[in-house]
Amino acid sequence: MLRELECEDPVKLLFFLVANWTPLSNPVGAFILQVLPKLQRLLLNPSNTETNALHNAQSHYDTSNSLFASFLSPDMMYSCALWKSTAEGGEEESLGEAQIRKVHNILDKARIKKEHHVLDIGGGWAFLAIEAVKRTGCRVTATTLSIEQKALGEQRVKDAGLEDKIEILLADYRKTPMPEGGYDRIISIEMLEHVGKQYMDGYFAAINSMLNPTHGIMVIQGITAIHQLHNNAKSVDNFLDRYIFPGGYLASVARLLNAIEVGSKGDLEIECLQSIGPHYVRTLRSWRENFLKNWPAIREEFEESRKGKGDADGKVTEQEVEAWRRRWIYYFSYCEAAFRSGVIGDQVIVARRRPAPEEADGIPM
Repeated sequence: MLRELECEDPVKLLFFLVANWTPLSNPVGAFILQVLPKLQRLLLNPSNTETNALHNAQSHYDTSNSLFASFLSPDMMYSCALWKSTAEGGEEESLGEAQIRKVHNILDKARIKKEHHVLDIGGGWAFLAIEAVKRTGCRVTATTLSIEQKALGEQRVKDAGLEDKIEILLADYRKTPMPEGGYDRIISIEMLEHVGKQYMDGYFAAINSMLNPTHGIMVIQGITAIHQLHNNAKSVDNFLDRYIFPGGYLASVARLLNAIEVGSKGDLEIECLQSIGPHYVRTLRSWRENFLKNWPAIREEFEESRKGKGDADGKVTEQEVEAWRRRWIYYFSYCEAAFRSGVIGDQVIVARRRPAPEEADGIPM
């Protein structure tokens, strides 16, 4: 970000790091990766130097809807798409087509009916809610903690003429109002990463308490880490923690399934686990390509938003602009390398009150 290092292909560099995981895990590697960063933190001048001020400004900058629109597809889905296989012509598929397939995959697994009331936790810009109503005629309550997401989501719902079917609430999952009898279906796409390690059991306890006690179904899509990464206690923060997702946590699949069991007190039975992690590689590459293609417009908006917050004269410096650009490029590259190497994955998990053989579509009983 500070242009102290140049790399033509950060994805390959990061992939090389993961490939050398074993030698970096020996005592010398552990010293380099953990002890030296701790010492550096202690020895760094805490004053607001140019470097420190730059780090602080970037890590706390609040992004806008238009920024996300510049690299996402028109649906504004900020999560892993579901691509056709190469044999099916997936290489020619657009990001938007793959995102719609992902949403339909979630809705199909939820088995939503017209009379159902669906809760979408972390509903983003309301695309899933709109698709759910269009496909089934159900009612949807979506929640978010972002004022900007809520505003744009409500505008999109209005444009679709679905205000009577969709409500967007600015609400934490722990304080979401519940209809009588609970929600028939609860869906959450990649909000899990923001719950936090110590709150995982409580998150599923909250879902369990809001889900209809007899026929409720939960479908979540969440990013996970392999055992080796998850069980290696993190003693220093990393790039994502500091600049992209402060407070983020990636559970292992085992920890995630345990949290569902503990949080629901055994009331939720796992019905399906679908691993889609490899699909994130192309999704992230598409986001990075879109970001670079639209960089001139992104830069203009960024500079406008930073007016009066730059140097002593209130000007945005080239160093600040370039650091902010590199932060996003490195973020996309960092995650792509992690998914490409398989150290993190993405799971779609379906859980319900109890298996219902009568709903086994097309299977002779």
